[in-house]
Amino acid sequence: MSSASVVFPIVTGLGCAGALAAARAEAPRSYGVMKAVASLAFIGTAVAAGATGAAWSSLALGALVLAAAGDVALAGPGTRGLRVGLGFFAAAHTMYFAAFVLHGTSGPVFAVTALVAALIAGGAWLTLRDRITGSMRTPVGVYLVIVAAVLAAGTATGISHRAWLLVCGVLLVVGSDAAVARDRFGKPRFANRLLGLPAYYVGQTLIALSLVGP
Repeated sequence: MSSASVVFPIVTGLGCAGALAAARAEAPRSYGVMKAVASLAFIGTAVAAGATGAAWSSLALGALVLAAAGDVALAGPGTRGLRVGLGFFAAAHTMYFAAFVLHGTSGPVFAVTALVAALIAGGAWLTLRDRITGSMRTPVGVYLVIVAAVLAAGTATGISHRAWLLVCGVLLVVGSDAAVARDRFGKPRFANRLLGLPAYYVGQTLIALSLVGP
């Protein structure tokens, strides 16, 4: 393992810790900076792992870049930051989906994961729909569909290739969206970020480490 493969995940961890400290201190500017540091580092992790070695992993690297932009946008307050962040993350998840499909998966495995993902997305929508204002209902609904597709394709691809880092990474990243939803559409609490941020950054780092090319 190269030194870069070790250093970048450490930087992501430090950035995540800094973002949590900034959130606790209610320092939004520092929060955004620390999130940007953590996100740039998981991009570095992917490059160090060899993400440019194959078409599918290069697509996934592009998804990480878009996710990093979404991280910065979500650090902003209010509906505008949420809309921009959702847009970036929707694009990132769409690129992830394309990458996983290109990498290939077993049909029967995908059928099972797609059913499970659809049930999860449906349950999430039933939970959130009464908490979302009219202008946000469509973007959130579309985003849930995209996330469900990524959950299905990512886990199926990981299982088919026995890429367990990828499976765990996808599950953690998708799970972290639940914490974001609770914070934005429920009661904003530090506990949401305390759970969501580590899950998200560990998940993206695991995905990055799985991008070893062919």
